[in-house]
Amino acid sequence: MKASVIIAVSALLLATGASVNAHPGGLDSKGCHTNKKTGEYHCHRSAAPEAEKGIVHKSTSGICHDPSSPYYAQTQNYTSYTSLEECLSSGGRLPK
Repeated sequence: MKASVIIAVSALLLATGASVNAHPGGLDSKGCHTNKKTGEYHCHRSAAPEAEKGIVHKSTSGICHDPSSPYYAQTQNYTSYTSLEECLSSGGRLPK
């Protein structure tokens, strides 16, 4: 009896659940990307607080990554700067 109730409730939940359609596409450091079919730029998550403030990350190898850099979110060990100019004047360099 309990098993049939669990199966019935599970089936009901599955039948009434909302449909979610994922789509491919990498996200930038702000959690956004451009839809290739429509050209629309949209976001899936909130931007990181650093990205909103325009903080620049200088990696331990001395490369300055601003929020538009594809490596910005991947940079783990860094020193923060308030601008790209400040990072460059500290001895950092731009990515190749």
